[in-house]
Amino acid sequence: MMAHAQVTEPATPAGSRSIHLGTTHSTPRALAFVYWTATVFVAGNALVAGVMNIVRIAPFPAILTHLGYPAYFGKMLGAWKVLGALALVVPKYPRLKEWAYAGSFIDYTAAIVSYVAVGDGGVTNLAGPLVTIILLGVSWALRPTPRRLRDN
Repeated sequence: MMAHAQVTEPATPAGSRSIHLGTTHSTPRALAFVYWTATVFVAGNALVAGVMNIVRIAPFPAILTHLGYPAYFGKMLGAWKVLGALALVVPKYPRLKEWAYAGSFIDYTAAIVSYVAVGDGGVTNLAGPLVTIILLGVSWALRPTPRRLRDN
């Protein structure tokens, strides 16, 4: 019978979090990779969609009209998406990042509700917002300490 070595974790500073993704020990480098992959996907998605909304590139104007939104809504939504994308990727400004995460969550949940409300709640229309919400949550949960609000 073999003895199993027990893996011990190094002590973490007060207030920091240790996150394990189904392994016995996740390295900071692996967590950083997952964080940046999720964050770049979410921010890139918001940036491209935001620009397409602002300049009214198909299919966004038609989708917004179909969902019952006025034409000007796309430009306003697009501007906020671009600003939110930038807030997620620039260094510092943790409070601004919290607002960007919240705004993005509201945007994608509103997309789901809008599709369901007009009877287009099929997998094709809901998959994008659902995947983005999941990756948004991953990005938020794994954001590094300098990108978090401090506890007061």
